Amino acid sequence: MDYKYIEQLLERYWECETTLQEEAILRAFFSQPEMPEVPEDIRKYQALFVCETQKEEALGEDFDARILEMTGEAPVAKTVSLKSRLMPLFKAAAIVAIILTLGNAAQAPWDIWENPRDAYVQTHEQMADTVNVLTTIQAENVSDTIQVPTKENSTFIE
Repeated sequence: MDYKYIEQLLERYWECETTLQEEAILRAFFSQPEMPEVPEDIRKYQALFVCETQKEEALGEDFDARILEMTGEAPVAKTVSLKSRLMPLFKAAAIVAIILTLGNAAQAPWDIWENPRDAYVQTHEQMADTVNVLTTIQAENVSDTIQVPTKENSTFIE
């Protein structure tokens, strides 16, 4: 048999010039079950065209179940706790707190170390002023909440 036509089709196939009908002729030729007298230089392309004609078997819906059954493992659902979901938020809050703390520390006066005795006195004066202010505020709040009954607004039964 003369294989010139098949060789011409193969040359056109490699140059991407074949039509769909010509490619079907090549697939039909190479899918023949027995080709004993085909030259070796043409036979090497048989796997390419036979592979195109074979249909791939799609995975079924139960593929995962079958594989898990073969391995003997049961599917395990991952549980996510609230703590692990909020962990990135906690980390971000910690970073913000550190940055704010460092920013406040950078704004504090550093000259108090020149004379520690004056710094000590100044700190105690500020604490005393704070205590005095808080005591005054607390006293005002207490006096506002305590009502002394007078004769006019007493509800004693006489």
